[in-house]
Amino acid sequence: MMRPNRKGAGILGVLAVCVITGLTSVACTGSSGSSAAHDPSTFTMGIPAPPISLDIPKDYDQSTTTYVALVTQKLETISATGDLSPQLATAVQQPDDTTLVYTIRGGVKFSDGTPLTADDVAWSIEHDATGSSQLAADLISFGSVSVSGPLQVTVKLSHPDGQMRSLLATTIFVQQAAFAKAHANDLGAPGAAPIGTGPYMFAGNTQQAVTLAANPNYWGAKPKVSKIVMVPVSDDNTAQLAMRSGSMQANLVANLKTAGQYQQISGAKLYPLQANISVNYISLDTQAAPLNDLHVRRAIAHSLDKAGITTAAYGNYAKLLPGLSTTDQLADVSPAKADEDAFLNGLPQYSFDLAKAKQELAQSAYPNGFQLAVSYDSTAPFAELTVLNLQQNMAKIGVTITPKPVTQKQWIAAVYAHKDLGLQLLPFTSAGPDAGSMLVATTAAGNIRPGAFNTANWTTAAVEAADKQLQESSDKAVRWQAVKTILTAIANDLPYIPLQAPDRVLVVAGEFSLTQNQSILDLQTNGTWSEQLTAN
Repeated sequence: MMRPNRKGAGILGVLAVCVITGLTSVACTGSSGSSAAHDPSTFTMGIPAPPISLDIPKDYDQSTTTYVALVTQKLETISATGDLSPQLATAVQQPDDTTLVYTIRGGVKFSDGTPLTADDVAWSIEHDATGSSQLAADLISFGSVSVSGPLQVTVKLSHPDGQMRSLLATTIFVQQAAFAKAHANDLGAPGAAPIGTGPYMFAGNTQQAVTLAANPNYWGAKPKVSKIVMVPVSDDNTAQLAMRSGSMQANLVANLKTAGQYQQISGAKLYPLQANISVNYISLDTQAAPLNDLHVRRAIAHSLDKAGITTAAYGNYAKLLPGLSTTDQLADVSPAKADEDAFLNGLPQYSFDLAKAKQELAQSAYPNGFQLAVSYDSTAPFAELTVLNLQQNMAKIGVTITPKPVTQKQWIAAVYAHKDLGLQLLPFTSAGPDAGSMLVATTAAGNIRPGAFNTANWTTAAVEAADKQLQESSDKAVRWQAVKTILTAIANDLPYIPLQAPDRVLVVAGEFSLTQNQSILDLQTNGTWSEQLTAN
């Protein structure tokens, strides 16, 4: 599911000195600078901005899920390769292609000492999957949920969906139903933080910090660190100063051009995160002039210096995308990586070529140019660089692009409202390592609506059929063909222009370290990263 990344949370990467082979990587350790002594019972980590809400259906953002999942746990966790493991659900049966039956772990208590029940799980699924929930766009095949036994919940699908179990694993955050119902109007706000079963519980939520304390009633192993504090940091320079002083011990690198500076902090360890499932791209509203003209969309594509934008935003720490998926997203459906590369590199490409852009414009309904205002998240460097690049280049062929920087809150509200979308600069993080998550979300007709992410307002009969196959089939060959159908149609019709896939890295300093490298899903979906956190 797309998560609009506040303060560029998705703009992450790895240093060239780190060794990365496939999904296996090693941490790099800094050797100079200073890091003051710190209380090892408290771990402080930077986040891009304060949460909008601690109730994820109101704030489905990857930085927020990083710590909320430590409190409100999942039914199952998902690995970088898509494998599922038990968390609050100890078993899952599928008696038919539209039914999932979850057996809930017994003996689990919420942090207030009350037992976890099937009613809590059923309420949480309903809460996350329906209504105005920002998670609902991922769960379009959800039909209903009911308590079917003392520790059993049954989910019915509206139609077969081979990926629904994985989607429920990544999107459902289980919380105490009684507290949530009592706080129907302010759930997730300061003073009304959800109550969960995880290793931590919320102990404070202000604009200055979100504080988590160890849950005394946790059913699993006792956390090695008793307190986790998440503090907003405005940029990497601020984060580095805080880590040097010892007031902060971890951060996700936002601006990759400053990544090397982290190595100068004594004891800094850089952990590249496995599974690249994030994509930056341009969305073009195919139902509104002038973007409803294919020649205009092609002119825009030929006016983009994607390589220059990527280097300016990320240095060497992002990959240019030939199609609207990363290879890690395709790995679950493709026969082999060689097939992924051959297919993606064989898609129609639109080189940076103003002569071709001018030719396409001449064939459009706007041969003398047009004017287009582009609103974008002012905190996302790749978005600003892309808009400015288009403004400069398209001016040479008679097109006036007017950049309109807005606050992240305004931008998120506009995207979710699904009105006057025009040209959008978007980051998208899939719910898991599967191309279907992003492709269905951005191309299905059912997602042309508020709260959903077909922001191009585009589909075709062939794409709809392929979307249906992606949702309903578990046959790998069928799903691979469906992915190829959709990506080919996108490359031909240009509702979306793929830009780049940023890498990601977590920096941990001071006396803390991770006992093993994490995937992006461990950090931002599963809530399992704290299990590997230890004080030396």
